Amino acid sequence: MYVTPCMSICYIDPSNGYCIGCGRTKEQISEWSNYADEERMRIMKDLGYGKRMGREERLRRYDRG
Repeated sequence: MYVTPCMSICYIDPSNGYCIGCGRTKEQISEWSNYADEERMRIMKDLGYGKRMGREERLRRYDRG
């Protein structure tokens, strides 16, 4: 099993091409299982998941409120 930033809020924002839940592109989501662990960790770090933030804080990042 591998780590994923998926938050089960899967919707690609048509204005920018990123998932509003995890922040990945459609390509990154579809290729995730093919990436090496190092590539997955790099993407997650780029998305800010290297910081110790809880689920609620990650959700707030994508709150359109």
